[in-house]
Amino acid sequence: MGIFKNFITIALAVLLLNACGSEPQSASNTEAVSNDQSQNVTIYRDEWGVPHIHGKTDGDAAFGMGYAQAEDNFDMLERGFIIGIGRSAEIYGEASLVSDWIIHSFESNELSKRDYENASPAIKSLLEGYAAGINHYIKTHPEVKTKLLDHIEPWYSLALIRRWYHLGGFLGRLKFTKEERSAAFEAINGKALEMTQAEVMFSDLRDREDYGSNAWAANGSKIDGTGSYLFINPHLPSFGIGQTYEAHMISDEGWNFTGYARFGYPLPYIGFGEDFGWMSTDNFSNQEDSWIEHFEDSENPLAYKYGDGERTATEWTGEIKIKGGEVRTVKYRKTHHGAVVALRDGKFLSGMMARYDEPGWLDQWYNMQRAENIDQFKTAIEPQAMQFGNIMYADRAGNIWYIYNGAVPVRDEKFNWNTAVDGSNPETDWKGYHTLDQLPQVKNPVSNMMQNTNTTPFFASMSESDAKEENYPNYMVREGDNARSRNARRILNKYPTFDFATWERESLDTTMMEWNRSKPLLMAAFAKANEEQVAKLAPVIAHLDDWDGISNLENTQATIYANWLDGLYVGTLKGYEAPQEELIPMLETVVDRLVADWGTWQVAWGELNRYQRPNLDLKGNPVFSDDEPSIPAPGITGRTGGSHIDNGTRTTKTKRRYKIGGNSYTAVVHFPTDENNPIKSRSIHTFGANVDPNSPHNMDQAKLLSKSQYKDAWLYLDDVKKNAKRSYHPGEE
Repeated sequence: MGIFKNFITIALAVLLLNACGSEPQSASNTEAVSNDQSQNVTIYRDEWGVPHIHGKTDGDAAFGMGYAQAEDNFDMLERGFIIGIGRSAEIYGEASLVSDWIIHSFESNELSKRDYENASPAIKSLLEGYAAGINHYIKTHPEVKTKLLDHIEPWYSLALIRRWYHLGGFLGRLKFTKEERSAAFEAINGKALEMTQAEVMFSDLRDREDYGSNAWAANGSKIDGTGSYLFINPHLPSFGIGQTYEAHMISDEGWNFTGYARFGYPLPYIGFGEDFGWMSTDNFSNQEDSWIEHFEDSENPLAYKYGDGERTATEWTGEIKIKGGEVRTVKYRKTHHGAVVALRDGKFLSGMMARYDEPGWLDQWYNMQRAENIDQFKTAIEPQAMQFGNIMYADRAGNIWYIYNGAVPVRDEKFNWNTAVDGSNPETDWKGYHTLDQLPQVKNPVSNMMQNTNTTPFFASMSESDAKEENYPNYMVREGDNARSRNARRILNKYPTFDFATWERESLDTTMMEWNRSKPLLMAAFAKANEEQVAKLAPVIAHLDDWDGISNLENTQATIYANWLDGLYVGTLKGYEAPQEELIPMLETVVDRLVADWGTWQVAWGELNRYQRPNLDLKGNPVFSDDEPSIPAPGITGRTGGSHIDNGTRTTKTKRRYKIGGNSYTAVVHFPTDENNPIKSRSIHTFGANVDPNSPHNMDQAKLLSKSQYKDAWLYLDDVKKNAKRSYHPGEE
């Protein structure tokens, strides 16, 4: 295998050199190139409809990825791009005006176009191939009616990455409300908005602790066999631009990687290849800040205080199109700190995210996959262009490595960086970035095991090998513990040695670990209940008192507990603890709702908690209905603490709760040391590969997941071909 890899490396270098000297394709021959490239691609669909995409080059494989995603969910693919490039108002109307204005205030499109034009030949081939694959689908499927985009540009993917991570994730942590954003828009433009703006989501630390992801790794004496084990378990939305897509990339240039992407990305970005794999759980490191800007010079409205003097903000105009054809001329403003996008207590606020204006996010994902060992993998992430996420790595050589990854700005620790700081004080400026070796990390710990569930890095391995909190600045790590981490530690410490079957089984554990903490609080509150409450709730309390906290489809205590805990904490911020006087009234509310809906408070978890893939409304939101088919969902809510997570919602029109997030793409992998032995891998994806309700792959994997089962995840091309149910060139299916 080593000789083969060396040959591939040399061949790839020659191909890249040739690419450097090639002429760019002109618009006139785009269609011919598309047809030619489609012949270089074969899409193999297995029995679950998962696309295994084989191309002659990596760019050809990206072509197949674009085509396959368009086949499986073109509507979501186009919606994501529309949102990503700041054209939401063209389909959603003026309610999305400020959302688009934010994107253009940060000049996302201009930066993304620049990054595409300056990209390396390898990255350009991915972006161009991917866009060409989608355009080939549009051309060969005239029945598809686009909402807005009849042609996809290669830079769209880069804009979508900026929109999802920087402008949706990092900027969201600054908690600029829709009122504050709207006020800034009105003040800068000197004109009131005619319509209330759509709600702006923001991220809070409790969100990631309660709803985030799970990652485990083990090696040495902790596993049965050689090498290492890995558990990949992202908890992501089931609908919208955050949903995941399972795909497998193979090329004759030596690329072989399978895992999950999002619609609009030309490659999977978490998963595994022939020698190693990784998982990434969101962390909450401080990678974004806001500054209070002082515009106080009436004779120069763009002047803002800075130190003993002033600086001048940049202001420019642009156009945003509105549904119906109106073109709105708008103004944008930025200081040296970043775009000015909020107005709070009469003061403008600017915001900026780490390395936002730098290229390389997609490059890093690609280079991580093309590495051959842990040293090359570390080299791939050293640029810190992919600026977030605890990385959990495992490989054939028996290495497991965890790093609290992220581009963390160097700051003065005397300021409170969890709130807006005074932009007139030069000491609040960033002072470069912490290097990779300055981040908390642990490699091959003495415990032979590691876990992270969006929690602190300081007990990742539960051993003396862990990084020590006192060695890091106070702004770097903001996470604490959560129920999923406590459950992971319980599971990992439970077994002296894991065999792969046990690793697989425990990866779908449904222990509501938080019950251990909730139970004494609830029982203490019940001891103070009034006579009416005691008479009403005594059977309920007795029922809960007998429960061990383990959920399954038939369990009725899980139904009561999950709804009670959600009732207390949904919508609250970090640090909130429900007072004792709310605990019993909330239990009454839950019991009353269950009786009203079901005629009894003893309702099986699988009866209440369901999988459904319904029609979407005009904005792409699911419209759930108890009258439509659904499947029992065994997973538990993230805040209760298992490894199989199905976060659900119940509307005013439904009595059941339907999954909107949680386990998305999940995989378990064994990397044996002997390269003559194939890796062992299993995976499962939410719902199925295709959104079409008439497709056999619309809900086929949900049926497996309902039984807490995985499917085979084929990695080697021979296995892919043997297990393919159909194969075709794009456009010839």
